[in-house]
Formats: sequence, structure tokens, C-alpha cells
Amino acid sequence: MLDFISPFTYLFLDKNWPKKFLLASLLTYTLAGADPVGGWMVEIVRRVKANEQPELPVWEDWKSYWRLGSMFLAVNLLWLLPLALAVGLLLPPLLLRGHLADLVVLAIWSGAAFCVVIFGLVYSIVYAFFIPAMLVRLAEGSGVWESANPAALWRTVRPHFMEYLLVFLIVMVALANVALILSALTLFLLLPPLLVYLGLVMAH
Repeated sequence: MLDFISPFTYLFLDKNWPKKFLLASLLTYTLAGADPVGGWMVEIVRRVKANEQPELPVWEDWKSYWRLGSMFLAVNLLWLLPLALAVGLLLPPLLLRGHLADLVVLAIWSGAAFCVVIFGLVYSIVYAFFIPAMLVRLAEGSGVWESANPAALWRTVRPHFMEYLLVFLIVMVALANVALILSALTLFLLLPPLLVYLGLVMAH
């Protein structure tokens, strides 16, 4: 039975949560500091998986946080590579300018752009769906390639697919959209702390 309350509240049970959460938010503001924050969240996943009290880890094992965070970044970059390659397909039609009529070039480019947009939408959903599984694989000690492997990620998801799907819809769809709306209302000044909170909920 899924606990729908703890993921949203467990961090507040830590008496030092404001200091830990603030540090994670400040690191995320710097972009480069987001790496150890990712590793910090992998540690939370490890604690939850080991049935340990999932309180916020103390900011002391920086080497481990940087290593795990860098691995998580590498996994994400591998998954984003197909999107970058798809966008790159929009460039070749532009090279036809001067060789074909502008309307023909525009038609070819528009068709390619439509295909890229459809692929991007579908692929982005699949990518977002597997992000929690990536954290789980890293928490289990898997390497970058194994944690990015779609087959390995599916093996992680499949035994509890319905529960995983429910978590995905609540966290990666509903909560993520709320975070984006709130951050937009504050000119994205609140985006880093909202992303940290979203990551903490997802990690649990």
C-alpha cells in the first residue's frame, strides 16, 4: 500500500530541514551545484529502499554526492542525446536553399519539424517516466550505462508498474506542473527550491 503522505512531509520531520533544504536550493541556483544535490537525492532513495528513516542526509559526504550526482547527470545526458540528434535533423533541409525553390525547402523543413516535434513530445514523456527509475538504479549501485539502459529501467519499473505509474502521474506530471506555474508567477526565482522539493518527493 502506497503512503501518499510521507513523500510530501518527511523532510519537515527533520529539525534541521530549513538549513539542509536552503543549502540544496542555493546549490541549485548555481547550476553547477545541482550535481551534489542530485547525489544527495540518490542517497535518500537508497535509505528508502533499505527501509531506513528517510530523513534528509547531512551535508557532509560531499565526495559521494558529487560522484552520484555526476553519474545522474551523465545518465540524463545520454537520454537527451536522441533529442539533440532529432533537432539536428532540422539543419540539412536548410542546406538545400539555393538548390531548390524556397517553397519546396519550406515544405521539407516544415515536414521535418513536425516529425521532430511529435518525436520530442513522445520521447520526453518516456524520458520523464524513467527518471525515478534512474535514481533507483544509481541507489542500487549500478553504473551510468546500466542506469541509462531502457531495458534495465523497465525491469525496475515492471514489478510495480501500476504504483510506479501513479507516482509518475502525481509527481512528474501534477506536481511538476504546479511547480512550473508557481515559478513562472515569481519570474522563475522560486524554480530552484521548487525543483529541490519536487526531487525530494520523487526520491521518496
